Amino acid sequence: MGKGRRPEAELVAIRARIETLLLSGLRAPEIHRALTGPENPAPIELSERQVRAHIAAVVRGWTERADRSTLEADRGRAIAQAEETIRVAASRSALNARSNVGVGYLNAALKAQDQLARLRGLYAPVQAELSGPAGAPLGVTVTLADHPAEHLERAEEARRFRQLAIDLEAEDASEAADQGSEPS
Repeated sequence: MGKGRRPEAELVAIRARIETLLLSGLRAPEIHRALTGPENPAPIELSERQVRAHIAAVVRGWTERADRSTLEADRGRAIAQAEETIRVAASRSALNARSNVGVGYLNAALKAQDQLARLRGLYAPVQAELSGPAGAPLGVTVTLADHPAEHLERAEEARRFRQLAIDLEAEDASEAADQGSEPS
């Protein structure tokens, strides 16, 4: 194919093929191989980078289609389908009550009821409260880390403090000398 932008109809067809492959669980390198490889009866000439760009466009399209009103319509459709599934499965279960087929329909009805409850938001989050024995508040034990300085002899600790004081005085003297030598 020559250089330039593909016709819009061709882009739509490519993105439809990419969307199908994407929904089947393939990633960009696998989609590229499926579209351009020798096993494809009609291979397409495009790079893996272009496949990634098409994937991004497909995902953007999904996002645009999933606006609030569409989601509410989809939810309503799913609720209606779940209710219809419950109705049909329950009636078929009753008709086949004396066989394993009836049990299968009953399981389908129960799963549809569970899905319906989820779609309607009937499963409220469960609140769990933690408490101690007999409902008392939880006790928190804090253990401080053991530091080696806590195990020094008094004489060693005094020597370290004297050395720290000498070091701090030397730092102060050095800073004072640096400030005095700078031009004002």
